[in-house]
Amino acid sequence: MIIKILFSQKNTTVGDIEGNYNILKKSYFFANKNKCDFFFTTEFSLTGYPPQDLLFREDFMRKVEVYKKKIMDLTKNKKTIFVLSIPQHFKKKITNCLLIIESGKVVHRVIKSHLPNYGVFDEKRYFHGNEDKSNYFKFKNKKINFLICEDMWVDDYSKNLVKPKIDLIVIINASPFEIGKFKLRKKLASKRAKFYESSLIYLNLVGAQDDLIFDGGSFVMNSSGKIILQKEFFSDSDEIIDLNETHQLKIIKKKSDNELLYKALMIGLKNYMNKNNFKSAILGLSGGVDSALTLAIASDSLDKNHIKSFFLPSIFTSKESRIDAHNLSRNLEIDTTELSIENLKIKILEELKYIFKDLKNDITEENIQSRIRGLLLMAISNKFNSLLITTGNKSELSVGYSTLYGDMCGGYSLLKDIYKTKVFELCEWRNKNILDEFKVKKLNVIPQEIIKKEPSAELKFDQKDSDSLPYYETLDKILELLIDQNKGIDFIVKKGFKKSIVNKIWDLVKKSEFKRYQSAIGPKVSGMSLSADRRFPLTNKFRL
Repeated sequence: MIIKILFSQKNTTVGDIEGNYNILKKSYFFANKNKCDFFFTTEFSLTGYPPQDLLFREDFMRKVEVYKKKIMDLTKNKKTIFVLSIPQHFKKKITNCLLIIESGKVVHRVIKSHLPNYGVFDEKRYFHGNEDKSNYFKFKNKKINFLICEDMWVDDYSKNLVKPKIDLIVIINASPFEIGKFKLRKKLASKRAKFYESSLIYLNLVGAQDDLIFDGGSFVMNSSGKIILQKEFFSDSDEIIDLNETHQLKIIKKKSDNELLYKALMIGLKNYMNKNNFKSAILGLSGGVDSALTLAIASDSLDKNHIKSFFLPSIFTSKESRIDAHNLSRNLEIDTTELSIENLKIKILEELKYIFKDLKNDITEENIQSRIRGLLLMAISNKFNSLLITTGNKSELSVGYSTLYGDMCGGYSLLKDIYKTKVFELCEWRNKNILDEFKVKKLNVIPQEIIKKEPSAELKFDQKDSDSLPYYETLDKILELLIDQNKGIDFIVKKGFKKSIVNKIWDLVKKSEFKRYQSAIGPKVSGMSLSADRRFPLTNKFRL
């Protein structure tokens, strides 16, 4: 099969049509210079993905048309065919459309047939699907089958009585990252390649958009369903493949789930900052494991001069926490400033003493400490236009073990989709690994004292998280069943958990929904995050 292709795994930005056009233009010229037959881009590479309600704006759609015509002009007097995915009006409806542009003209279009409407996807809100499924294109007497993302995930082909002859399958994607998803992509692609006895190109978006992470990992398969070439995960790059060269083999080293997860969190933070024009970031250090992992990821992702951390002790803060926090920041070479909250706490309680007269101290006084820390950190964020990274994890946010307008203050919640047990695991992984992308080229950056000590909010003396919650090994298993798998209490009890504990956890999850509605955005890395995946009512009397 004589086809030479450049497939472009690029990091584009939603709404930056001009900037995205310039990225594509540069890659297209490179493809043409290298005498490629085709230039393939990812799903909605011109507009960025997902554009959401921008699609309802006439000015947005007009600009898409302006730059579509610019791309058509690029191809005049050029040999390379430009395959472009954009939103297009077709029969007075918006479609998710793939245009095949040759010599200044659109010579074929493919409209996405299957529109995902689950989890983070609500494409039926915006698009009209293809009904005639005319997704084949002839080139040099070869038949190319074009699919757009979800079209690969739906098996509407294997039961066909007549199997059409296909020479190449091309799948254009903006498929979000989650742990274990690549194996599923590979399995589905392999099944299709083997069924049609055809080579297959799977091209995926890379980068981060709000809470979505796109991991790239684009690949080429032979007709036996074996990967013969694969792009690095989270890599912004172009790749030329000549399908003449049947011997071509370029396979990346297999990555562990923890490495992919760590890199996903890194690109989530970097892209959120860069695409929203934040030059620096700050966070509060407690001496605990969550803020330690957060600072480690930030330090590996950003220049150290663009990160500051703050240690905000009170009378309840242990000597060990102070030592651990400063040792961590020293290991990571990050500037840490210490600001005591004790005087502010005393003054606030003094102001409230007449209102709180004859009332015992309770969680109110604990939350005041957290809110003072939030106030100070937000003031610093405000003054220096720095992004405040919150340090809470998925376990705490699930059960409401956090303070609204306190430790939940901030613009980006890096560990929002990471359970506490995984936080410990990632800390241990980071201590044993250095990647090329890391700014900090050291092992053992997170002190073992932080990892090994029992978690505590330190809002009163001798406080431990286990005073209020089951140990995290138990809590996280229950939460994974309740939240990630949507299982009921009876099912979970049959797995060996006490009914009283499961009932308590469900009650905490239900009562804290209002906090999650107001929580900062954070990267989605699991199949069921606490953001767009989960849409529970705040006012809810349903009992499991």
